[in-house]
Amino acid sequence: MNRRDLSIAACLFVAACGSAPDGTAAGSQPATYADMTFEQRALFMNDVVLPQMTQTFVAFDPKFAKMSCATCHGEGMLDGSYAMPSARIPKLPASEEAFYEYLKDPEHARWSQFMLDKVWPEMATLLKVPMFDPATHADGFSCSNCHTVESVGH
Repeated sequence: MNRRDLSIAACLFVAACGSAPDGTAAGSQPATYADMTFEQRALFMNDVVLPQMTQTFVAFDPKFAKMSCATCHGEGMLDGSYAMPSARIPKLPASEEAFYEYLKDPEHARWSQFMLDKVWPEMATLLKVPMFDPATHADGFSCSNCHTVESVGH
């Protein structure tokens, strides 16, 4: 590498390591999803979450090969809010008893096991938030972050 190329490389390196206006390193993401701006969240979801969850879902069911923002966000993707939980994905039963009844359907049981084993922990890890603990009811990522829950009595 000649002296000119070395100087250009050094300038690019220094520029890449500079600080962003919010004080974080240029190009870096805040520590957690909750600390991200809307724009940072959109990039993170597109660049990290969507590819990872597409891979996870395709391993479970190949029909998810064309997974997109709309797969989970539905109308929220169309109106730009990306609001969750989403009516686009199946509603979950409102009570423990109703959920046990729901699990009697083999397809619901299969999906529930996949969500429990793969989606729930992966999403919590990607978002850098704790998983909801049903024993202590401590705050954390849970089914209801993505799924709506049926009204009591349904």
